[in-house]
Amino acid sequence: MKQVVRIYFICQHNRCRSQMSEAFAKHLGGNNVEVYSAGLEKSELDPRTIDVMNEVGLDISSQTSKKIDMKLFVRSNIIVKLCEETREKCPIVPFGIQNVQWNLSDPSGGDLDSYRRTRDEIKEKVTELLKSRGLLSKEITYG
Repeated sequence: MKQVVRIYFICQHNRCRSQMSEAFAKHLGGNNVEVYSAGLEKSELDPRTIDVMNEVGLDISSQTSKKIDMKLFVRSNIIVKLCEETREKCPIVPFGIQNVQWNLSDPSGGDLDSYRRTRDEIKEKVTELLKSRGLLSKEITYG
């Protein structure tokens, strides 16, 4: 039986990008992954993030914004930093944990299309991340 891989997505506020990443990774990775997300700071989940994820059939309305939990951080197999701020301010990733850096722009304050573009970019990156490690359980297509 394959060991479950823990993935931790980290961004500035855990209100948009990391929430989308968590939802896609849970959906696409299925039982192959345990997925978490957090921010350098805690914030409120952005309602537009919920809206654009609903458009692709993923309900994230029950997800909540969280600050980094160091116990989860050090128990993760893969840490994905989603923005430049996390590259600079995130705790040092311990030896043996894969450190992945994505520099995604923050859609906050933009129009709905900017959220959609970010969502679609995240879907592609999460799919690639899971596929490259043999963790992709299913693929989704939309629009």
